Amino acid sequence: MNRCLHELVGDHPDFELLCEPTRAPYYFRYLPNALAERLDQLEVQQLVDRLNEEIVENVQGRGFKSVMTTNAPGFVAIQISISSNEIPHTTFEALARWGRLLHTTYQSTSEMETDLCSNELHSSPTEVSAT
Repeated sequence: MNRCLHELVGDHPDFELLCEPTRAPYYFRYLPNALAERLDQLEVQQLVDRLNEEIVENVQGRGFKSVMTTNAPGFVAIQISISSNEIPHTTFEALARWGRLLHTTYQSTSEMETDLCSNELHSSPTEVSAT
């Protein structure tokens, strides 16, 4: 089961392998390809940790009880203990789907904040007279 999960994680551009497939439980993390090169920035590290926590929270809420977070040295990772009655593909697809959804949501929020800050910086001051 872990070998199948390992292949799914390794083939997906938005996940990072963290251990060998022989290890149980199996660890990896959601790391959007668009953020991988900026992982040296603290705010990006915090965003990736938050994404992993929220992905797990949402997947657990949909019945995937074998999925949880774990603290790896310096970051949050996803931990899975696949049992014989679970299908790794289904579990992984749920993680990938929530990862895409949450990352898109964070991107939209970040773009809106950037636009708001940019508009505030370029707006002209309004004179107010006290008459």
